[in-house]
Amino acid sequence: MKRRTALQLLGAAGGLLAGGRLVQGAAASPRSLDLTDKAQLFTAYRKLAYSLDGSVTWWWMRGTRMGVVDSVATPFWDMYVGSWFTTRDLDDGAYEVTMAGANFYTPINSTSLLRTFRNPYTGEEVPVNYASPRARKTIITPERGSAFGEINIPDMEVSQSSAIGPGWVEGEDVIIRGDLALTATPTDPDSGKEILTVNDWSSYVGNLADVADPAVKNAPCQQHFNDILTWPGWLQMGDQPGSYVSRCYARKVFAYEQMPETWRKLFAEAQPEAARDPAAFLSA
Repeated sequence: MKRRTALQLLGAAGGLLAGGRLVQGAAASPRSLDLTDKAQLFTAYRKLAYSLDGSVTWWWMRGTRMGVVDSVATPFWDMYVGSWFTTRDLDDGAYEVTMAGANFYTPINSTSLLRTFRNPYTGEEVPVNYASPRARKTIITPERGSAFGEINIPDMEVSQSSAIGPGWVEGEDVIIRGDLALTATPTDPDSGKEILTVNDWSSYVGNLADVADPAVKNAPCQQHFNDILTWPGWLQMGDQPGSYVSRCYARKVFAYEQMPETWRKLFAEAQPEAARDPAAFLSA
């Protein structure tokens, strides 16, 4: 039997848990949402980062990609990122996320699509390719407490840790972290593949009244995101030391038309067929 989500249980009879009792019509307050409770934290995270219903929902992200060598950051390009998803309840409080995305780069302070990039460290000019959207399914469970589900990479041995939280209430805001650390090592040392390391750090910020209200299944949310990665192979860095770093801001929206105009323009230019009906990728 499928279990109801924690916030549905909290919202039974129109009230919120307080001191072990259901309080009718309780106002949202820091005490009405206990993010030290794993069940409440897990469901609040889903409500902010994803949703409690099956509607198609969208995220846009804008940021800057940099190379960092000897603690000096060198901007590479601006990033315009889009993703869209649905969720589906599974047994025992778990849920499945089906998500697709399309990421585009532009020269710094420009909105033209970046087609080639001159690597400032090697001096070489390399082509920039944009992958077509592809749906990926991820299962997130309360037991694992994972913000990303299990990640598998072909021909790589993956070691990962990810976590939901900590979360806290500050004034009218709910803030919940969702982080990932991953190392992927080639199963065949002679394959030519390189070790991949990933650190993804997200902070999701939403309104306490939305998160605490059982009638709100898909809460508006903003995200602050940074990552620190090894160089991608296509940059042809060779033995160049350093890290591949981004600094980004993101927001959840509820229709394709609410995605930023620049991202939609780049999508239509780079992948016109996919841009005609991006939501269709979720059911392909």
